[in-house]
Amino acid sequence: SARLEAEAARIWKDICSGECWAKPSLLSRFLLLTFADLKSHKYYYWFAFPAFALSPPPTIASVPVALTEVVDESEMQTLRTSYEELRKSNASGGAPGFFAVRRDAAARTLTALPLSHWREWWRAEGGAANAGHTDNTDSTGDSHKKRNTDQVDKVTPFGQVWLGYCDPSTGAGAAGWPLRNLLALIAHEAATRDGTDALPSSEAAAEGSAEGAAEGAASSGAVGAALETAFPPVTVSVLAFRESAGAEGGSQMLRVRLSADLLNSVGVAVAHGTRPPAVGWERNSANKLGPRLMDLSSQLDPIALATASVELNLRLMRWRLMPALEPERVGATRCLLLGAGTLGCAVARCLLGWGVRTISLVDAGVVSYSNPVRQSLFEHSDCVGAATPKAAAAAQSLKKIFPSVEATGHELAIPMPGHAVSAAEIEQVKADVEKLHRLIKEHDVVFLLTDTRESRWLPSLLAAAERKLAITAALGFDSFLVMRHGVHAPRGVETADSGAEAAAPGRLGCYFCNDVVAPANSTLRRTLDQQCTVSRPGLSMLASAMAVELMVSLLHHPHGASAEADADVEGRREAHAQATQSPLGLVPHQVRGFLSAFRSDCMVGRAFDKCTACSAAVLSAHEAQGFDFLLSAFNRAAYLEELTGLSQMHREAEAALESLEFFGDDEADEDF
Repeated sequence: SARLEAEAARIWKDICSGECWAKPSLLSRFLLLTFADLKSHKYYYWFAFPAFALSPPPTIASVPVALTEVVDESEMQTLRTSYEELRKSNASGGAPGFFAVRRDAAARTLTALPLSHWREWWRAEGGAANAGHTDNTDSTGDSHKKRNTDQVDKVTPFGQVWLGYCDPSTGAGAAGWPLRNLLALIAHEAATRDGTDALPSSEAAAEGSAEGAAEGAASSGAVGAALETAFPPVTVSVLAFRESAGAEGGSQMLRVRLSADLLNSVGVAVAHGTRPPAVGWERNSANKLGPRLMDLSSQLDPIALATASVELNLRLMRWRLMPALEPERVGATRCLLLGAGTLGCAVARCLLGWGVRTISLVDAGVVSYSNPVRQSLFEHSDCVGAATPKAAAAAQSLKKIFPSVEATGHELAIPMPGHAVSAAEIEQVKADVEKLHRLIKEHDVVFLLTDTRESRWLPSLLAAAERKLAITAALGFDSFLVMRHGVHAPRGVETADSGAEAAAPGRLGCYFCNDVVAPANSTLRRTLDQQCTVSRPGLSMLASAMAVELMVSLLHHPHGASAEADADVEGRREAHAQATQSPLGLVPHQVRGFLSAFRSDCMVGRAFDKCTACSAAVLSAHEAQGFDFLLSAFNRAAYLEELTGLSQMHREAEAALESLEFFGDDEADEDF
């Protein structure tokens, strides 16, 4: 109610000051209270259209008549044309809600003009020429001095000068709420034309201030003189303009009577610094004062509801906490997960939380009885009966959790160095390599989540060749490693690591850049229990979350996957303060976590010019020889070391050790 009264006070102030004549749109203010329950898709809204309840109320002097019964089609066309011109000249660019209409019977034209013209005509004709009709007696039957009534009633019952307003009502014989405030404006004009507009309190009264009331009281003599004035009733001709005919009728003409008592009450209100009471809150569908409800939940598909809810949660982070967040970019990232085990399941769930819509999983295994308790995308039923492929089961589980995700599973064994390929297996291995290469090309980020070191070699090589972001997560018993592989510059761009000076500071290293030996068969001569990954159950969740959050931070960095690494410095706050380019904070190269100490460290490792996975020698050989190069790497243990120069480095190191003399001859004699 207070808000409604405040808006009504503003309208009345603009009426008293005459501002509404220059800007009639000030008469049609409105309030809107809303509440959107975005999760349930229920929307509450409550409109208020502040309007003055004049007392006694204006009355309809005659039965409303359709405009088409008053004017002919040619006049209607001139009205439409002039109204369109008035709309174009309107400073706000919108259709004018209130205007004046002048009818030239001789020229058979109707012209829409700014509302201020109506007051000019009123005052020029002594306050009556615009009315279209002026009674000689008020409701009490008292006689009053007849004003100028030599009007165009001789031509039409509505006169030549009309008030016009855009009528939101569609009912025949009904008038919309904007007419209330228009009539209040006319009543104020009629009441103050007899002298009360000269009172010092008239404008201050609109403010409702104590000073205005005191000023009005000080002018009691003028007020008393004004109140002795008997206002004759006024009947005005009003055009309720409707641009399109509604179900019950189009534009219509009204004759509205403002009684003497009504004008007197307005004059008294102006003189005493008050205003007419205001109404305006809408009633709801139950015909009670209260908000309306729009419930869209029943009309929306459950999948669409789930999608909208997930997007809302992500956008809330941006709206409330981080304006720089770009959830749309994260959601559009295509992610390939190599491994659908403990790490793969946890990474996939975390990606869903960030709204990622495209997730592909690669795994050659089947769900075993020990998997569901650690691997969150599997159930006991996946272990019973026929062997269930992990990749397919994980993709299906993702779709059950979030139907809008495009999740696919690929049953694929990744070829590995140290795992020899027989002649009978060559075609199948070649097909697997081609499929893996195609999958890496089709995705934006590759997560290396497999169990063994050598299974990460081929994906690391292919990701480097295709300039894709690769992120490795690896587990020990109580430690983990999460790292991003350095991304090569686009083809054709010369960099330090494209030749012999690959060790120069520049590109970040990959998972194999810290190794001085080629990957080999790590499961060879291991017992069954030694081949299983054994780690503390909570470790996989920590590593998986780190891997996904690292990806998201990089996506928000201006340099993306090529961003320089942030490393730990003395004091975590200082480290975070230095990470100014990504709104989400640090973008490290490696994160090594130690659960036994509840500690994680950020480290940086540069590219190694003799790396067996991403060095220039390896990439060049792969590009030139293709599958033949890979077959040599799979079948020949020393091939990668010879190609990259690691073997030569080993020989040089051994020779250097042999040339060193740790003990002098005298010292040797004393010891032995």
